[in-house]
Amino acid sequence: MLFISWVTNAQQRTISGTVYDSENETLPGVSIVVEGITNGTTTDIDGRFQLTVSPSENVLIFSFVGFETQKISILGKDNVTVRLVSSTQGLDEVVIVGYGSVKKSDLTGSVSSVKAADIAAVPVSSIGQALQGRASGVSVTQNSGIPGAPTTIRIRGTNSIIGGNKPLVIVDGFPVVGGLENINPADVENIEILKDASSTAIYGARGSNGVIIVSTKKGKAGKFTVDIDSYYGIQEQSKKIDLLNAQQFVQIANERAVNDGSAGLYFPNPSDVTTNTDWIDELFDASPVQSHTITITAGNERIKTSQSFNYFNQDGILKNSGFERATLRNNTEAKMSDWLTVGNSLILSRSDRQFSGDGGNRAVIEAHIASPTESVYDADGNYNDITLNDYSSLSYAPTALDNPMKWINEYSDEILTTKIFDNFYGLFTLTPNLTFKSSIGVDYSTARSNRYLSRLLLDGTPGGKAYRGSSESYSILNENILNYKNEFGDHSVNAILGYNTQTFKSTFISTSSSDFVTDLLGAEVLQDGSLPGVPRSGSSEWGLASLLGRVNYSYQNKYLVTLTMRSDWSSRFVKGKQRATFPSAAFAWKVSNEDFMNDIDWMSNLKLRASWGITGNQAVSPFQTWSSVVSAPVVLGGSLGVGFVPGAPANPDLKWETTDQYDFGVDFGILNNSVRFTFDYYYKKTSDLLAQVNLPSSVGFSEITQNIGEMENKGMEFSIDAHIVKSKDLNWNTSFQLSRNRNKVLKLSKGADVFPGPVNNLISEFHIIREGLPMSSFYGYVNDGYDSEGNNQYEDDPRVIGNPHPDFTFGFGNTLKYKNLSLNVFIEGAQGFDIVWGSKFLLRNSFSRGANQLAEAMNHWTPSNTAGATSPKIQSSGEFRGSTEFIEDGSYIKIRTINLAYDIPTNKVSWLNSAQVYINAQNFFTFTKYSGYDPEVQAYGDGDLRLGVDNNVYPSTKTISMGVRVGF
Repeated sequence: MLFISWVTNAQQRTISGTVYDSENETLPGVSIVVEGITNGTTTDIDGRFQLTVSPSENVLIFSFVGFETQKISILGKDNVTVRLVSSTQGLDEVVIVGYGSVKKSDLTGSVSSVKAADIAAVPVSSIGQALQGRASGVSVTQNSGIPGAPTTIRIRGTNSIIGGNKPLVIVDGFPVVGGLENINPADVENIEILKDASSTAIYGARGSNGVIIVSTKKGKAGKFTVDIDSYYGIQEQSKKIDLLNAQQFVQIANERAVNDGSAGLYFPNPSDVTTNTDWIDELFDASPVQSHTITITAGNERIKTSQSFNYFNQDGILKNSGFERATLRNNTEAKMSDWLTVGNSLILSRSDRQFSGDGGNRAVIEAHIASPTESVYDADGNYNDITLNDYSSLSYAPTALDNPMKWINEYSDEILTTKIFDNFYGLFTLTPNLTFKSSIGVDYSTARSNRYLSRLLLDGTPGGKAYRGSSESYSILNENILNYKNEFGDHSVNAILGYNTQTFKSTFISTSSSDFVTDLLGAEVLQDGSLPGVPRSGSSEWGLASLLGRVNYSYQNKYLVTLTMRSDWSSRFVKGKQRATFPSAAFAWKVSNEDFMNDIDWMSNLKLRASWGITGNQAVSPFQTWSSVVSAPVVLGGSLGVGFVPGAPANPDLKWETTDQYDFGVDFGILNNSVRFTFDYYYKKTSDLLAQVNLPSSVGFSEITQNIGEMENKGMEFSIDAHIVKSKDLNWNTSFQLSRNRNKVLKLSKGADVFPGPVNNLISEFHIIREGLPMSSFYGYVNDGYDSEGNNQYEDDPRVIGNPHPDFTFGFGNTLKYKNLSLNVFIEGAQGFDIVWGSKFLLRNSFSRGANQLAEAMNHWTPSNTAGATSPKIQSSGEFRGSTEFIEDGSYIKIRTINLAYDIPTNKVSWLNSAQVYINAQNFFTFTKYSGYDPEVQAYGDGDLRLGVDNNVYPSTKTISMGVRVGF
């Protein structure tokens, strides 16, 4: 018997492994049994297990509440990694909404979710960049390729003319002032985007533009982990624009001299021109980007904490530009007793932007204008000064142009920003069904800017110019929320009642100086300049107090009702106009929970939704309702002094912009929710639009801000998420989002058109705001070819010539995983919108002063090239209007992200939880007919008054990076 027992034990083997969920989190308490017998075990707190089996036992069964049971073959294996799939495919996920959370299956409103895994696949500097194309109804535009440049986010279109269209951003329950740029993407647990009025009305006066709720990572009970995520990449210019080379430039210049009737050629001996400077190549170069994050997570039944540190550094492709940021985060929650839980969310960030403002854009502009016949340095190694029209003595009055290389080397522009976000809360459990949460938080920021123009620069004469400025702002919020939850019979109630107060104040001061003896100290010692500038300072403050309430009611888990009400008092308005109330109501019917659906096995979920609500926009300057005075020089008693004159008229009638919104939606799931569809139709009408109204000259003011307009947005959103293949070794998930929005201005003051004016002094006016048209439509002349002399011809009257709003936008993602290898590809695009190509207008308009031109100028009008010409006759004079000549189709498709990752097996290393290496390609492929750098760059970049202008900005980049993620 002893011999038989010894032989049996010798033949037995031990199987070990780890069990994860779909989010790669370990699962404790999973039941594991051998198929056919009761022998088994459970996973420990880290999701690990060990089980002794006999040679004939080759299949293990893994089961856990809320997850699908899986059978795993262990034939020939001694270690396995198992990932359990939720049995409801996400319907029981908890979704964060305003002042609470609900199960996804119980949502009555329109909410899009973006998970940490989606963001982790996109190594970028800001959360906004990671959102591009990943949520239906959400438009995200990268304003510029400048490192650290912010993104512009619009949810369901443009709602306001001048009142602001930014969505409200909530981070860990706190509304932040600075948006998403100061948050490390690796710290994000999930993002919820609230789109319909039922979801956003709880935020009242700030909800009309949608709400983005960011939840950062929290500690978890029973787990101590250390995770490292580090990557390094190389960026380069995503596209080059073809300009004239030196020989082409000489040819065009000489032809211009002939056509102008000049006495001689600008370049009498073209063969003597040996310099051929590519100014774009001189200024731009491949540059590195890197990010390193360490996250520590720990917890037990009493205390949970998550802490992280991130360092991010991005050198710009434009020399001397860059962005550097360090971020420290702490989320800690402690259960002090059975009735009290306290917590703190803290984010500290420090960033440094170099060459991030107008200096970077100017360098780009001058690199396009500068002649390729000019060298960077002269024979003595000094910067070669460039003058437009300096071809010969035949030139017109010369207009100076700084050498572009001198500009980026002799101009410094730095912005240092410090952000502190700190939120404390206490959660009191009053009864099993009633809790009270009180929190107080602060969002504090300081910024310091330094600019210096060297004595060598034309703009820096005489003696250099220095500018220094600083600003400080803080927002303090106190929230008090009473929450009641109960279930009785077929009824379920979740209700909140709250009172909030928020105060905000900002201050700034700036000064300047010029005429320095040396450039060595830059902007550090302003008093060394002999010509001090005029110091400026100012401040702004406002307050908001709110009462809010919401009731979520469910009957038989079939019929859901949400009622919301919020009243806001804002100091931005005068007494009598300070209060507004924002109600909403929503209803949902879980059709799939009805008895008559029991026999339809393939349909897992069918829910119909409808909602209505009113939200507001308080984006009025704090003192805009008051009359103002401004300082002005005056002569008193023969001496020059400072006096005050009226600056702006008072308008005590200013009030909130309000948006009525209707939403109708369907949520549909089949095959155990492995395929899920969502469809929404919405209609929004914004009333009491803020706009500038012209005043008679007799009043003494040119314009006043009034509530005079109406605007509508209506559209459709569709999304699908599918788990197409799920097997032991192969998994394939796909997602697709499609959005269509139609914008129209319904009403303006007395029906009068509004012309926002030119984008800047380099680009003509292209926009109009008119009743019946989309906001900021393009308005100008239709180019009708060339006349018999090669000059531009235009139709007689200006008219609408373009639309900057896309017909539809989409995002398409696929994740394919085979064993330990995974591939993620995300495609994003927009179709059916127009762009004003500002670079083309700038170069054409500067041609008479000797600016370089696009290479297409070689195909210009000549007597022998009339039908196929793409440019007018080469001559100094010529009429260039805002016309169809400068408008192009901006439609594009981008392969936004390609991510290839390999999970390194860690089963034989007890102290290592996970290890992954990956390579990522970002923005590598763009398919578009647009001739400029990037069809996306300026879709919303110059403000909503002047949409769709590619304003000669810093080019976008494409990046390839490699990284590693390790968990201990």
